[in-house]
Amino acid sequence: MTLLLVYGAVFIAALISAEALLRGYFSTSERHRAVNHRLSLLDESVDRRKTYRDMLKERGVDENWRSLPLMQRLRQFYTQSGIKFDAKRFVLYAIAGALVVWLVVQFLVPSNLIRIPIFVAVCFLTPVLVIWRVRASRMRRFTQKLPEALDVAVRSLAAGHPLPSAIALVAREMPDPVGSEFGLLSDELTYGVALEDALVNLADRVGVEDLNLLAISLSVQAGTGGNLVEILQNLSKTLRDRFMLRAKVKAISSEGRITAIFMSIYPFLLYGMIKAISPTYFDPVWDSGYGPTVVAVLLCIMTVGNIILYKMVNFEY
Repeated sequence: MTLLLVYGAVFIAALISAEALLRGYFSTSERHRAVNHRLSLLDESVDRRKTYRDMLKERGVDENWRSLPLMQRLRQFYTQSGIKFDAKRFVLYAIAGALVVWLVVQFLVPSNLIRIPIFVAVCFLTPVLVIWRVRASRMRRFTQKLPEALDVAVRSLAAGHPLPSAIALVAREMPDPVGSEFGLLSDELTYGVALEDALVNLADRVGVEDLNLLAISLSVQAGTGGNLVEILQNLSKTLRDRFMLRAKVKAISSEGRITAIFMSIYPFLLYGMIKAISPTYFDPVWDSGYGPTVVAVLLCIMTVGNIILYKMVNFEY
């Protein structure tokens, strides 16, 4: 049975590898044709409203996405990651991942009492961690490119264009994720959504705190008046300074963070290494009958320790 699972895992891994290579090739070709994902969709269809709806649908956003009390935060978390849902690819990855996880857990943990809960926990937490990492990477890229987007809007406004035209220019000139998100913002303004509501939707889709400053600045300027070009210039400088400060803090705390990561994974690496070198080394622990209790207690202690550790090396700025 284990040999069949190994063959199945190898076969599915080969399929995923081939699929990843093909997607990487075609996505590279697509990036050469269009600046961002929205423009590539507009090249295929001239119907902007259909493109707008398709982009919201593939991101998991619909008209009722904020009215679901239980799924609100989860769907918003997924939307902010920018992942485009593909049911077939999701099923393929889920089957391959479950097989690999089961083989690893079956090798490392001999007791079914511990093996099954660990397998379920890993299968549940892995997609969450992947989405969290993709979301964090996308938000970081958006934060880095947002001042450049504001500079493009400032030059457009200084040339005499209205604000919707400046936003549309950002959507055409900037790469993803800024280009596509500002494209959705431009579409919402075109279809009659108020500027304040469109900016709130943009902040909800992206999740970057700096967009709140942009929304407040534009809302105050629309209500009280003022030099919009100067406001956006000052905001662009402020966002650059915030990004530089954030980068300095991460550089200073990098040693502590990498130490925390190593301390978190070291016990599992050590257990796996000993298990691979001497498969029967931990058998007395499992045969004693106290193995599951010992493992559960140690995992609880490690969880509390890791929470304290990461609170110490991660700073709010």
